[in-house]
Amino acid sequence: MGDEAVKRRLIRAKKMAESILRKSGYEIIPSTNKNFCLVGTRRAEVRMIRIVIDQINDNDKKAIEAFNLPGNCTREIWCKRGSKFEIVEI
Repeated sequence: MGDEAVKRRLIRAKKMAESILRKSGYEIIPSTNKNFCLVGTRRAEVRMIRIVIDQINDNDKKAIEAFNLPGNCTREIWCKRGSKFEIVEI
């Protein structure tokens, strides 16, 4: 699969994740995609989310492990496989 096809799949996965979070009552803050793709916030929590497709690799984990976050924040990788996400908290 070419780079453009992968980018399109990632964009669709990101939009799907935003939709899921909004339906769960989160406000969405877009991020730079360097370490995190989305930040989901609601009254008492913050979810720092990296979105990947097909598989989670060591670089994905390393990209978000380095951040020290407050107690009400979680670091998550959402891996889009088929029509669903596998959510892994790091």
